[in-house]
Amino acid sequence: MDVSSLQKVLLNPEIYPDRPPVIKFIETHISLLFLTGNHVYKLKKPVDFGFLDFTSLEKRKFFCEEE
Repeated sequence: MDVSSLQKVLLNPEIYPDRPPVIKFIETHISLLFLTGNHVYKLKKPVDFGFLDFTSLEKRKFFCEEE
């Protein structure tokens, strides 16, 4: 699934266990953040800026766990 398709899915309150009334979306150079009131869901984008490389799923998983 590409980033824009995933973003559309994650903006649907029905997919979250607490069914938030509003989802606030924030996009940075390297991440997508979905704020649901009580929780924040953060996804790393598949980007490579030279000083950081999130191009593979394994790399994104590693850096999420490090964070």
